[in-house]
Amino acid sequence: MHHRPNRKSTHDASSQFPKSTHLRLLAGLAACGAASFLPVFAEERAEETDADTHTVTVIFQNVSPPQEMIWASLCTKEQYARLGEEPCMMNGRVAAANGADLTFEDVPPGVYAVSAFHDANGNQQLDFNSRGIPDEPTGNSGDARGFFGPPRFSQMKFTLSEENAGEDYTIVITMMGNG
Repeated sequence: MHHRPNRKSTHDASSQFPKSTHLRLLAGLAACGAASFLPVFAEERAEETDADTHTVTVIFQNVSPPQEMIWASLCTKEQYARLGEEPCMMNGRVAAANGADLTFEDVPPGVYAVSAFHDANGNQQLDFNSRGIPDEPTGNSGDARGFFGPPRFSQMKFTLSEENAGEDYTIVITMMGNG
């Protein structure tokens, strides 16, 4: 994990995300609308939120054609254990290219992992071969790799501390596998 200056978000929160993500997005938009009626409160809350949270930027390396999209999830340990059944706290996608980056904003202090896959064929899901091995490139924080299954959370985890809240973090993930 490396410290990096603040970057503009390049993620695309489109309609393909699970319904629960849409509810969070709608709640966020509603809060923005309410904030326009109370500008002083909104400014104070924004300053408090920026100081209490982190921005996590994920840079993807070893990405090769076909381009399509890279999908990524920022998860707690509990969410990672249910990955595929329920969405993680933050999900995003970015056009696939070597050096592409995806930014997760307003991440509260805690222990997290990032898991990603390169949707090389554009079908919006991770494909597997007949032996159950991913048929598209995958990547994880800590460049963790699984052996006969996904990597353990403990191999992927990183900590965003309360003491360093407000700081931006950059994680580089090397995509590996078929593609």
